[in-house]
Amino acid sequence: MKKHLLGAFIAAGLFVTTAATAAVITPVNRDAAGQGLNDPTPVGAVGGNYGTSVGQQRRIVYQFAADLWGAVLQSDVETRVAASFQPLTCSATSGVLGSAGAWWINRDFTGAPVAGIWYHAAVANAIAGENLNAGPDYVAPDDIEISSRFNSNLGTPGCLEASGWYYGLDGKTPSGKINFLDVVMHEIGHGLGFQGFLDKTTGALYDADGAGSAEVPRSDTYTQFAYDNVEDKRFGDPTMTDALRALAMRTPGRLTWDGPAVTAAAPLALSPLLRLDVTGTLTANYEIGTASFGPAATVANFNGDVVLANDGSAAPTQGCVASPAGAYTGKVVIIDRGTCAFEIKTVNAQNAGATEVIIANNAAGVIGMAEDPTVVATIPAVMVSQADGTAIKGALPGVNAAIVVVPGQLSGSDADGRALLYSPTVVATGSTFSHYDVSHSPNALQEPSINSDLDGNFRVDLSPSLYQDIGWSLNTSNAQFGNCNTTIPRLETPGLLAGANLIASHQACAASSGAFRPAYRRCMLFAADRLGAAGLLSALEVAQVKQCAVKP
Repeated sequence: MKKHLLGAFIAAGLFVTTAATAAVITPVNRDAAGQGLNDPTPVGAVGGNYGTSVGQQRRIVYQFAADLWGAVLQSDVETRVAASFQPLTCSATSGVLGSAGAWWINRDFTGAPVAGIWYHAAVANAIAGENLNAGPDYVAPDDIEISSRFNSNLGTPGCLEASGWYYGLDGKTPSGKINFLDVVMHEIGHGLGFQGFLDKTTGALYDADGAGSAEVPRSDTYTQFAYDNVEDKRFGDPTMTDALRALAMRTPGRLTWDGPAVTAAAPLALSPLLRLDVTGTLTANYEIGTASFGPAATVANFNGDVVLANDGSAAPTQGCVASPAGAYTGKVVIIDRGTCAFEIKTVNAQNAGATEVIIANNAAGVIGMAEDPTVVATIPAVMVSQADGTAIKGALPGVNAAIVVVPGQLSGSDADGRALLYSPTVVATGSTFSHYDVSHSPNALQEPSINSDLDGNFRVDLSPSLYQDIGWSLNTSNAQFGNCNTTIPRLETPGLLAGANLIASHQACAASSGAFRPAYRRCMLFAADRLGAAGLLSALEVAQVKQCAVKP
């Protein structure tokens, strides 16, 4: 049985199929002439993207992302992804960059690993080895498995106007810009199966069969692996009530992923857990939220005496206006959340001599702190909960704060090593549940916000392992051009894409060069050097790739 999602969910066990080929993921351009992916505005080449118009560069990036995902997944069935640019929710300081999801879901098809649950169209087709959606009604707009859209207003007045898209393929995003490739990788990732179907407020499973039918709400292959580590039960457990699922989805640290592939890969993908260790007039150890701006807080760069922000304004501890020069020289400044962006607070403290920043939340728990495109922080910042911030401020002066490592624990997992899913105290409709938690370090591609330190062209962290859990087979064979085997695996744990990047680069270089072989060779030599500079290939491996690139 198949059901059409009608766009309602656009958002954001190891099963092995029979022998399959690398997945073919095909973008389907749904923009009108002169708009979005067809924007004719002339531009120059940037970061390995040789498109000559805005629209062409967008199409090249989208195809590159599709080829990256296709290179690491296996399927005998083409996956078609609708793509378009549209005005999405946005303001001067925040906005929706993109959204995507499965266009169809399927259950109880031949070969389905688990009966009675829903599978996203692309993975269902891959498992079945046939297009389960094909039929008399298989015409536009239903001739797709995934639908995606991107913000056409980014960088215009009223929509993150100090920012804009970066269309390079090299990961070298200029300060203040947003990497389009990372966003496309993230959104296609949702459609491939990083998405669960349930009511995030009530916890009720999705009733795709329709109210009043003889059917009951059903779980799906993603939701089956969501885990409540207080109840010690998966969301697909028949004894899990709607209320328990709802509670887990709004309790930070309680919602995790219980798939075996992700749990096995987590120690390789996640850094050791860090905490804020406070000594002096107060002795305590606190959970922290991390920032997507500035250098990451580490044991080496975060240690000092704490002072309270005082910028002399009507709300002096919020740090939203400049403090006197030298006011915080050599100090860790604790600043209250509110009124202005986290990075603005950090930069104001930085300009007054601070070496580190602690943001005290104005609510329970901690969250990840997003960057602000109008400023650039160069010092580390962390967040503590409202209660912990109150304790620190109450013990001043005489408090020292330092980052320490918690032995045996991972940043972004629970005590048993399960990767955390995003479960903020207030439900975020497009983000809760269907993302990794913001506590993952390094930052993960499938977190709810696109962070400046992502490199989706090279690394997709734990996402391939999650796809393996929900039913995809992964392709770990070597990258090959024609008859030349580069010996570079397409995918290496934890989510490294050296070989996949070479395949996507090969296809992009061939498309841009046409029959002019010297241009293709130059393009591929650049790609090999790019991977070497990123540390994904050794000097010997770069040489091997170049030998393949120059062969006739």
